[in-house]
Amino acid sequence: MGAEAEYLKLLLKADLPAAEVERILRDRDARRYHAVRLALAGHRNTPRADALSLVETLFWRALARLSADTRVHPEVRRAADTQLLRRLPELALAERIDLARSTGRGTLPALRQDPDPRVVSGFLDNRLTTEPDVVFVAAARRSRPETLVAIAEHPRWAPRRGVREALLKNPSLPLAAVEPLLARAAERELLAIRDGPGEPPALRAVAQRVLARRARAD
Repeated sequence: MGAEAEYLKLLLKADLPAAEVERILRDRDARRYHAVRLALAGHRNTPRADALSLVETLFWRALARLSADTRVHPEVRRAADTQLLRRLPELALAERIDLARSTGRGTLPALRQDPDPRVVSGFLDNRLTTEPDVVFVAAARRSRPETLVAIAEHPRWAPRRGVREALLKNPSLPLAAVEPLLARAAERELLAIRDGPGEPPALRAVAQRVLARRARAD
């Protein structure tokens, strides 16, 4: 086992004594390894000032891991988010997509507003994304049609009534995405849309079509 692996094996122990953590911190050879610096930054027994200093030396993927790890001290997670937000304009599209899938809650608000729908699709897959996050994007008038379609087709979010309602109220939602959404709706929702005088005629027509299809199937 190499030196890096030995250090990481020690730092995997949540109960590693503070004195041992301090020893690794002072070991210049240990700090040469990026993975060791990440493990030190996230360890609960690393002195806070040292952990915050280490955060500034990490690559964006490591910062995303810290940001999303609820075992890491909140101050260290916030520092990771600060670094990510500072570096976000420099990241390539593929990197922003990966970041949207993996980062913690402190960075998600910036990523959900990314102008590229592919980044927003990554945000939809993030395990820490919540329904209010998705409703925010679904309701935003500046959201691109492709972004709204990505939400409307997402297996995790499309079935949520709050998300569906936000999408249907957004005039940028392509009509082709409406019928699959309404196919998931309860009859009372469909009736409210069909009979709602304030609803757009095209939306009312789709609701009527879905209702008629269900009636024929009964």
